[in-house]
Amino acid sequence: MKKKIGITFIILSFVLWILIPVIPFLSFSAGVKTAIVSGLFIGGEVFFWLGALLAGKDIVKNFIQKYWRRGKKDDNPS
Repeated sequence: MKKKIGITFIILSFVLWILIPVIPFLSFSAGVKTAIVSGLFIGGEVFFWLGALLAGKDIVKNFIQKYWRRGKKDDNPS
């Protein structure tokens, strides 16, 4: 159960990050837009790290290896 909640938190963190570029196009004042973007930024980070803690080391390690670490390209074929 903890792993499912953790994965849900990680997905939610990405959703919050995706919403940030939409905020400047809304009809709020600059101060409100700044507050919303700050809240989304902080919320995204908090949900990601809480999700990582709940999901566990093995799931986070697999996720990082699959999506962030690409195989080394050998520029020197010799």
